[in-house]
Amino acid sequence: MSAIHKELKEVTALIRSGDKVAISGSLEMAPMALVREVIRAGVKGLHLVCSGSVGLNADLLVGSGAVETIELSHVMLGESGLAPRFRRLAEQGALRILDHTCPGMASAFTAGAMGIPFIPVQGMLGTDYLRVREDFKLIADPYEPEQQTVVVPAITPDVTLFHAFQADKAGNVIASRYQNIMQMVQASQISIATVEEVVEVGELDESKGVKIPAAFLTAAVHAPYAAHPSSSPGYYGVDRPVFKYYATQAKTPDGFEQYVFQHVLSYENHQEYVKHHVAEKERAVWGIA
Repeated sequence: MSAIHKELKEVTALIRSGDKVAISGSLEMAPMALVREVIRAGVKGLHLVCSGSVGLNADLLVGSGAVETIELSHVMLGESGLAPRFRRLAEQGALRILDHTCPGMASAFTAGAMGIPFIPVQGMLGTDYLRVREDFKLIADPYEPEQQTVVVPAITPDVTLFHAFQADKAGNVIASRYQNIMQMVQASQISIATVEEVVEVGELDESKGVKIPAAFLTAAVHAPYAAHPSSSPGYYGVDRPVFKYYATQAKTPDGFEQYVFQHVLSYENHQEYVKHHVAEKERAVWGIA
């Protein structure tokens, strides 16, 4: 059962070095405030599992040295280009990479949520995934023995981190429909959400997305602008200058370190970050000083 928290540090303390941590979101609904807090906490050795397309969130964690293994299908900074730190470490062989597909990962999270050890993913037949992933198996179809199918192992994260639109005071949240959030939280031991706003019980706007019951959540944190610089549709758009600046800075180790200092380590908490990186007129909409 989730509770509504005000401080990210209260919940990110649940994340341990070596955990398998699932995230989602690229230009939209990325759990950026949670990612920044993980970096501040100095967590290391993570197995990062990326649902669907990811971007700055994953690249920051990889570049900061928090990640030992990354399991993903796609990482990019939108029109700002490729993810520089991921690319550099991948080229150097300094990162263990487990390649996957978007539908394959959705299926693997579903298997984890169902409590089954593996699941068929027929679309991988005839691809190189069976060559690069030794844990993907080709088996006989039990109903049509002359046919074969590919099975992939269930994904069961220790922790899922995601950003959502709303929470009510009972801890239920409204999350994106497009990031496999329900499957991720059901497959995880711990699930932590940041939310733009908290409303009374019965006032959640279910037209915004999918309702995640409090029973599947460990904690929700009220943190407006927690997706920044990615967007939170209906609240704020993508801060494209930040993405462009990051893409330039992260091309070199020194530039990346400067970005991390300017956007992560210079601030003790998310509230300080928002005051420095979100325009005053935008903050006023949510009553943020």
